[in-house]
Amino acid sequence: MYQTNFQTKEELFQGVTAFLVDKGFATAEFEAALREREERFPTGLPSEPPAAIPHSDGTYAKEDVIVGILNEQPLEFYQMGTNKSTLLHPRIVFVLLVRDKVTHLDQLQRIIEKAKDHDFLVRLQDASDEGQFTSLIQEEL
Repeated sequence: MYQTNFQTKEELFQGVTAFLVDKGFATAEFEAALREREERFPTGLPSEPPAAIPHSDGTYAKEDVIVGILNEQPLEFYQMGTNKSTLLHPRIVFVLLVRDKVTHLDQLQRIIEKAKDHDFLVRLQDASDEGQFTSLIQEEL
């Protein structure tokens, strides 16, 4: 989802869920699961530039997918593991939807590791079009 214009993370959750449901990858309940999970366990990563990886368990997945999102303006996410004491403002968001718990954890760890790659995040943020953005995600994740 390239150059989206979500104003809040809640709008992003609604938009990505609609996208996933339309594609047949998720059930509509995924949105509420994202909100609940994010409220209890924030997913902002203190990378440079910052990123976020909202996700839920695989209950709502019909297919395994990682959705890369580049929003036009930064959104507010609390940093992972800080008990909501640190606010981050990512434009790059990876939404993880995986059915199997082991695969889910593997993919989550892989995204977290990849988010430490400053060059990768800058290339995503500077992608000139949707094709370049999508190719980078497919190649790297």
